[in-house]
Amino acid sequence: MIAKVSKKNLDELTGKGFSVKVRGKLVKGFVVKKGGQFYAYMNVCKHLPVTLDLNDDNFFTFDKAYLQCHMHGAMYEIETGFCVGGPCQGARLEPLKLMEEQNDLLITVPESSVEK
Repeated sequence: MIAKVSKKNLDELTGKGFSVKVRGKLVKGFVVKKGGQFYAYMNVCKHLPVTLDLNDDNFFTFDKAYLQCHMHGAMYEIETGFCVGGPCQGARLEPLKLMEEQNDLLITVPESSVEK
């Protein structure tokens, strides 16, 4: 399934969550911008299955150096999704493939992201 996110409101070190239906289930992801590059991940903490942002599009630590689960404190590298601190250290967020169009990002959410 393909999700479309506008690049207009994605400034440096900001993020945007999105939802898409896959096999009849609502799946959440997010995209962030750092260094002029966009990164997309499934919006599921690797510690427990909750969204990182608590549905407010705040995906970063206070200093914006890392992505952070605001429920449990897990910290992830922005560019790799690798967990560098917290209860799931060593795990990795599930990356999503994205393509840039003129004003939008097209993000591919695989069917495997939904449990059978």
